[in-house]
Amino acid sequence: MALGGCGGAAAPEPRMFDLGLDAPAAIPAVRIGAVRATAPFDEGDMQYRLAYRSASEIAPYAGSRWAAAPADLFRKQLQRAAAAGEGKCILSVEIQEFSQVFSSATESAARVELRALLSPGAHPKQFAVTESGAGTDAVSGAAALARAANRAVGEIGAWVAAQPACR
Repeated sequence: MALGGCGGAAAPEPRMFDLGLDAPAAIPAVRIGAVRATAPFDEGDMQYRLAYRSASEIAPYAGSRWAAAPADLFRKQLQRAAAAGEGKCILSVEIQEFSQVFSSATESAARVELRALLSPGAHPKQFAVTESGAGTDAVSGAAALARAANRAVGEIGAWVAAQPACR
């Protein structure tokens, strides 16, 4: 009791999130190459934007973090989704946006933007997935980003399936 009165309350442990246990849609057999992210999405901070104030301002949640960098989490989802066997193509992905975007103080959406490249053959493809109803806190934002990431995996899978060089 004596220590509690002297130093104040201890800082709470940071909350850690990943993309959950829901499996993304299956994608055709493909080798997963590099999965990376542009700054500031290349670290474990959970990012949000108060777009109703300034769409170009991005900030990390205090006390909430990803269990790993978004690129590592997304790579895991791609690996979980990829069909067994050696694919003919190598899929590389760059995460360009992975944030919770607030359109008002009470409404937000999860936003995932990716650039995917298949070798050999296909030209790079941009993907943008928005998952509405992302709540107003890190917990609901993390859940919405997990849903958006899994939808993005499904869209990538459909694109891979349509590439003749990968069949």
